[in-house]
Amino acid sequence: MSIFDDMADTWDDKPDRVERTRTVAQRLRAALDFTDIESALEYGCGTGQLSFALADVLPHCLLMDSSVEMLKVAERGIAERALPWDTERRSFAAHSPDHPVAITDLIFSLQVLHHVDDLDTAFTNMATALRAKGQLAIIDLPVGSAGFHRGSKHNHADNPHLDGLDPHDLEQRLAAAGFRDITWHDDIALVRDGDDGPVPYTLFLVTARV
Repeated sequence: MSIFDDMADTWDDKPDRVERTRTVAQRLRAALDFTDIESALEYGCGTGQLSFALADVLPHCLLMDSSVEMLKVAERGIAERALPWDTERRSFAAHSPDHPVAITDLIFSLQVLHHVDDLDTAFTNMATALRAKGQLAIIDLPVGSAGFHRGSKHNHADNPHLDGLDPHDLEQRLAAAGFRDITWHDDIALVRDGDDGPVPYTLFLVTARV
């Protein structure tokens, strides 16, 4: 089992994660155009809380994650809310010929990509999965966020992006994968519960289209 499988059942118990979801959902509502969205996909959905916070503007959402246990929690949330949504265990970073083509109008992810080794493959597969003029929204840690995972099970040295993502590098990778209208929005200031007290941190929000 992965570390995310281990934490799935208690993931939503932390108030700081609940507040993060609320704040990020508000920012996505302001940054994205939900007018013509028929379907969306949350990449690395975890327990699905961010998608659930946007349920009123998402007629259909595919919750995608690589963690079996996280998806089980997400599936319970879908059932409890009687939503016509689906889940899928998959990673866009995997080299696979059977990734969906042009299936969705919006892909979004929250603090997922700094765990992904192969960003180029992930972005290429995301672009392929988006319909024409489809939107992408990435919320993640900026470079220099090494302290965010201090003392965490995530703190493994072989992860090349664990300290955050560099905006210039990210923009180049997105453009190479076929994204355009790449827009950087104001940072999101948050606080998480640390072992020694509150830990302030920021997330960036970048949006793009295919």
